[in-house]
Amino acid sequence: MEEPLRTVVAGMIGGALMGMIFVTHLALLLVYDPPQKLKERASESNVSYLIMLTALVTFLGWNILAILMSFAAQATQSGDNLAISLAPSPAYLFVVLFLVLFISIPSFIFFRDRKNHLLLELAIFIAIFGFLIPNLVVAIQRV
Repeated sequence: MEEPLRTVVAGMIGGALMGMIFVTHLALLLVYDPPQKLKERASESNVSYLIMLTALVTFLGWNILAILMSFAAQATQSGDNLAISLAPSPAYLFVVLFLVLFISIPSFIFFRDRKNHLLLELAIFIAIFGFLIPNLVVAIQRV
């Protein structure tokens, strides 16, 4: 398999995992504690199309982001170190942590009532994008 295609596969694995977790978490939030605006809209019209479209766009968005991040992980790795480790590329991990910090500040302002859910999603993001994707890139390069 060609090198860029391997990197895309590594990104798609991480993106699919993040997409499935995110969409499931979002669905559970919308079922058990929906926002008031959505409750009002659901009584007036059918929101199933909106939910399906949101799930599709979010899932594809996570995959595209993960593919881009897998190329970033590959670009920041040193070429001679192909060992699976906690952080194959410390520079890449720093970029991911900076992105989380950059995203979390406005997110905590907008989603004040959902802080625990936001913390959980950010922790999952760090785990998948900061640790899993770079290790998948290394693992697929070794094949």
